[in-house]
Amino acid sequence: MKKILYNIIKYPLIIIFIKTPLINILKKRFKNYRSIKNRNIIWLILDVLFWREYLIKLKDKIELRELTDSTLMDEEGRKWALHYYHQNLIKLKELKTRRTGNMSTNDAEPIYEKMINFIKSNNLTDDQDTYIIQLGSSSGRVIEFFLKTFPKLNYISTDINDEILDFQKEKYNYSNLKYFKCYAEDIDECINNFNICDKNIIVFSIGSLQYVNPFFLKIFFLKLRKYPKLNFFAMEPISLSFIDNNKKISDHRVNISFSHRYNEYVRNSNANIAEFQVIRPYSKDDKQHGDTGHFYLHAAN
Repeated sequence: MKKILYNIIKYPLIIIFIKTPLINILKKRFKNYRSIKNRNIIWLILDVLFWREYLIKLKDKIELRELTDSTLMDEEGRKWALHYYHQNLIKLKELKTRRTGNMSTNDAEPIYEKMINFIKSNNLTDDQDTYIIQLGSSSGRVIEFFLKTFPKLNYISTDINDEILDFQKEKYNYSNLKYFKCYAEDIDECINNFNICDKNIIVFSIGSLQYVNPFFLKIFFLKLRKYPKLNFFAMEPISLSFIDNNKKISDHRVNISFSHRYNEYVRNSNANIAEFQVIRPYSKDDKQHGDTGHFYLHAAN
């Protein structure tokens, strides 16, 4: 019903809200979207209008960054880092016994075991010229998981928010863990900053690339292609109805997140796809998660 109503009134609302100074009302709501508890149907439609008809189509790099950054200001970044920090350090054996929908979490989120197997099979376990970079590291728990698993490798934790990185610096004290503030599409700035262009580089994202606008995601994958010894791993939520019925390469999913066909971005960048999977952990009858899938990707240069 909401979808039908939205399609009926979409174009008049675009003229009223998107094409006039009233857009500022929707921008303010977007900044505070995490703290908005209840939305009546009118505000819900207006919020979706902003996300789908303005945010996803925005090409102004400065405005996109300002809007994205605004959602993590005023202690919001630290709040979410603390939230995920209290979920405790991940252990692989726990992932094999924990459940996600109808699967073990290890099967639903195979990136952990896949990265471990890749590092071991390529004899990188003790290679001090190997650097692991996490995009959007939030609490730092995931990068600590890999650091604990392979303590001799080098690690770089990145995020777009100073509060998040400052939080991590308070919680972790490892000599081989460094920090760098950057957006996904500026990954080259991180690599150049640490002078590791010719090193073995593993870049990974778990639930972070879903927040990258399609315009910038394209730039990100093109930049990854520049580094000859780089491997990229991703584990991202996606809408299964998007995968099954939508011809687009990206589309709005929910709130500020997108569903992306990550394999198509890799192909368009002329990189190589080592493996990708669309994983369906939940029953279609699950009212909350039935449309949620997981997209696993391993790309290599």
